[in-house]
Amino acid sequence: MKEKLAFGTKVTVAHVLTYTLCGFAAMFLFDYQSSVEAIGMRPLDDPIVGLAPVFQIVRGALFALVLWLIRPAFMERKHGWLVVWAVIAIVGIFNTPAPSPDSIEGFIYLAPTDAPLGISIGGTLEILAQTLLFSVAATWWVKRPARHASGAPGSSPAGSGTTKSSDPKF
Repeated sequence: MKEKLAFGTKVTVAHVLTYTLCGFAAMFLFDYQSSVEAIGMRPLDDPIVGLAPVFQIVRGALFALVLWLIRPAFMERKHGWLVVWAVIAIVGIFNTPAPSPDSIEGFIYLAPTDAPLGISIGGTLEILAQTLLFSVAATWWVKRPARHASGAPGSSPAGSGTTKSSDPKF
Protein backbone atom coordinates (compact mmCIF):
# COMPACT_ATOMS: atom_id res chain seq x y z
CA MET A 1 0.00 0.00 0.00
CA LYS A 2 2.87 2.36 0.85
CA GLU A 3 4.45 1.71 -2.56
CA LYS A 4 1.17 2.47 -4.37
CA LEU A 5 0.72 5.70 -2.41
CA ALA A 6 4.29 6.83 -3.15
CA PHE A 7 3.85 5.99 -6.85
CA GLY A 8 0.52 7.82 -7.01
CA THR A 9 1.85 10.87 -5.23
CA LYS A 10 4.89 11.15 -7.51
CA VAL A 11 2.84 10.78 -10.69
CA THR A 12 0.18 13.22 -9.48
CA VAL A 13 2.70 15.87 -8.41
CA ALA A 14 4.62 15.47 -11.68
CA HIS A 15 1.39 16.00 -13.62
CA VAL A 16 0.24 19.05 -11.63
CA LEU A 17 3.66 20.72 -11.84
CA THR A 18 4.20 20.10 -15.57
CA TYR A 19 0.60 21.08 -16.37
CA THR A 20 0.94 24.36 -14.48
CA LEU A 21 4.40 25.14 -15.85
CA CYS A 22 3.48 24.42 -19.48
CA GLY A 23 0.13 26.19 -19.11
CA PHE A 24 1.75 29.40 -17.87
CA ALA A 25 4.46 29.22 -20.53
CA ALA A 26 1.91 28.70 -23.30
CA MET A 27 -0.29 31.47 -21.91
CA PHE A 28 2.51 33.95 -22.50
CA LEU A 29 4.03 32.44 -25.65
CA PHE A 30 0.75 32.06 -27.53
CA ASP A 31 -1.19 35.07 -26.15
CA TYR A 32 -4.07 33.00 -24.79
CA GLN A 33 -5.94 35.97 -23.37
CA SER A 34 -6.87 37.25 -26.82
CA SER A 35 -7.57 33.85 -28.34
CA VAL A 36 -9.33 31.58 -25.82
CA GLU A 37 -12.78 32.98 -26.40
CA ALA A 38 -12.37 32.60 -30.19
CA ILE A 39 -12.18 28.83 -29.74
CA GLY A 40 -14.98 28.56 -27.17
CA MET A 41 -12.93 28.38 -23.97
CA ARG A 42 -13.79 30.21 -20.76
CA PRO A 43 -12.01 33.52 -20.24
CA LEU A 44 -8.79 33.24 -18.23
CA ASP A 45 -10.24 35.36 -15.41
CA ASP A 46 -13.14 32.93 -14.88
CA PRO A 47 -12.88 31.55 -11.31
CA ILE A 48 -13.11 27.93 -12.46
CA VAL A 49 -10.13 28.47 -14.81
CA GLY A 50 -8.17 29.79 -11.84
CA LEU A 51 -8.85 26.50 -10.08
CA ALA A 52 -7.48 24.42 -12.97
CA PRO A 53 -4.37 23.31 -11.04
CA VAL A 54 -6.61 21.97 -8.25
CA PHE A 55 -8.67 19.95 -10.76
CA GLN A 56 -5.40 18.59 -12.13
CA ILE A 57 -4.89 16.67 -8.88
CA VAL A 58 -7.77 14.41 -9.96
CA ARG A 59 -6.31 14.03 -13.45
CA GLY A 60 -2.90 13.24 -11.96
CA ALA A 61 -4.44 10.58 -9.74
CA LEU A 62 -6.15 9.03 -12.77
CA PHE A 63 -2.83 9.02 -14.65
CA ALA A 64 -1.28 7.32 -11.62
CA LEU A 65 -3.97 4.66 -11.58
CA VAL A 66 -3.49 3.80 -15.25
CA LEU A 67 0.31 3.97 -15.07
CA TRP A 68 0.26 1.68 -12.03
CA LEU A 69 -1.59 -0.90 -14.13
CA ILE A 70 0.96 -0.77 -16.96
CA ARG A 71 4.10 -0.05 -14.90
CA PRO A 72 6.06 -3.12 -16.10
CA ALA A 73 5.81 -1.71 -19.66
CA PHE A 74 7.85 1.36 -18.69
CA MET A 75 9.55 0.60 -15.37
CA GLU A 76 11.68 -2.18 -16.82
CA ARG A 77 12.81 -0.28 -19.93
CA LYS A 78 15.70 2.09 -20.36
CA HIS A 79 13.52 4.62 -22.20
CA GLY A 80 10.32 3.92 -20.27
CA TRP A 81 9.31 7.58 -20.47
CA LEU A 82 8.82 7.07 -24.21
CA VAL A 83 6.32 4.29 -23.53
CA VAL A 84 4.42 6.58 -21.15
CA TRP A 85 4.44 9.45 -23.64
CA ALA A 86 3.35 7.23 -26.55
CA VAL A 87 0.41 5.87 -24.54
CA ILE A 88 -0.71 9.35 -23.47
CA ALA A 89 -0.22 10.96 -26.88
CA ILE A 90 -1.86 8.18 -28.88
CA VAL A 91 -4.74 7.28 -26.55
CA GLY A 92 -5.23 10.62 -24.83
CA ILE A 93 -4.61 13.14 -27.61
CA PHE A 94 -4.75 11.76 -31.14
CA ASN A 95 -7.01 8.72 -30.66
CA THR A 96 -9.39 9.92 -27.98
CA PRO A 97 -12.96 8.69 -28.58
CA ALA A 98 -14.30 12.23 -28.11
CA PRO A 99 -14.21 14.76 -30.96
CA SER A 100 -11.43 16.83 -29.40
CA PRO A 101 -9.09 19.24 -31.17
CA ASP A 102 -6.01 17.43 -32.52
CA SER A 103 -7.79 14.07 -32.46
CA ILE A 104 -8.85 11.94 -35.39
CA GLU A 105 -12.48 12.25 -34.23
CA GLY A 106 -12.07 16.03 -34.02
CA PHE A 107 -10.77 16.11 -37.58
CA ILE A 108 -13.85 14.20 -38.71
CA TYR A 109 -16.60 15.83 -36.63
CA LEU A 110 -15.52 19.33 -35.56
CA ALA A 111 -16.34 22.15 -37.92
CA PRO A 112 -13.42 24.42 -38.77
CA THR A 113 -13.31 27.59 -36.71
CA ASP A 114 -12.29 31.10 -37.61
CA ALA A 115 -9.51 30.92 -35.06
CA PRO A 116 -6.04 31.61 -36.47
CA LEU A 117 -3.94 28.55 -37.30
CA GLY A 118 -1.38 29.72 -34.71
CA ILE A 119 -3.88 29.06 -31.90
CA SER A 120 -4.34 25.46 -32.99
CA ILE A 121 -0.62 24.91 -33.46
CA GLY A 122 0.11 26.57 -30.12
CA GLY A 123 -2.38 24.30 -28.35
CA THR A 124 -0.91 21.23 -29.99
CA LEU A 125 2.62 22.24 -29.05
CA GLU A 126 1.53 22.95 -25.49
CA ILE A 127 -0.14 19.58 -24.96
CA LEU A 128 2.66 17.61 -26.61
CA ALA A 129 5.31 19.48 -24.59
CA GLN A 130 3.40 19.03 -21.33
CA THR A 131 2.82 15.32 -21.84
CA LEU A 132 6.45 14.81 -22.87
CA LEU A 133 7.73 16.70 -19.83
CA PHE A 134 5.28 14.82 -17.60
CA SER A 135 6.35 11.45 -19.03
CA VAL A 136 10.04 12.16 -18.46
CA ALA A 137 9.56 13.65 -14.98
CA ALA A 138 7.13 11.02 -13.69
CA THR A 139 9.14 8.08 -15.03
CA TRP A 140 12.42 9.44 -13.67
CA TRP A 141 10.92 10.15 -10.24
CA VAL A 142 9.09 6.81 -9.96
CA LYS A 143 12.24 4.89 -10.98
CA ARG A 144 14.39 6.84 -8.55
CA PRO A 145 15.27 4.68 -5.54
CA ALA A 146 13.70 5.59 -2.24
CA ARG A 147 15.95 7.29 0.28
CA HIS A 148 15.78 5.77 3.71
CA ALA A 149 16.77 7.02 7.12
CA SER A 150 19.79 4.73 6.98
CA GLY A 151 21.12 6.97 4.21
CA ALA A 152 22.49 4.04 2.26
CA PRO A 153 22.72 5.12 -1.36
CA GLY A 154 20.60 3.05 -3.70
CA SER A 155 18.84 1.23 -0.88
CA SER A 156 15.24 0.33 -1.49
CA PRO A 157 12.88 -2.04 0.26
CA ALA A 158 12.85 -5.58 -1.09
CA GLY A 159 10.11 -6.22 -3.56
CA SER A 160 9.37 -2.53 -4.09
CA GLY A 161 9.81 -2.77 -7.84
CA THR A 162 12.21 0.16 -7.93
CA THR A 163 15.61 0.07 -9.51
CA LYS A 164 18.57 -0.32 -7.21
CA SER A 165 20.83 1.94 -9.22
CA SER A 166 21.47 5.39 -7.85
CA ASP A 167 21.22 6.66 -11.45
CA PRO A 168 17.71 5.83 -12.66
CA LYS A 169 17.44 4.93 -16.33
CA PHE A 170 15.12 6.93 -18.48
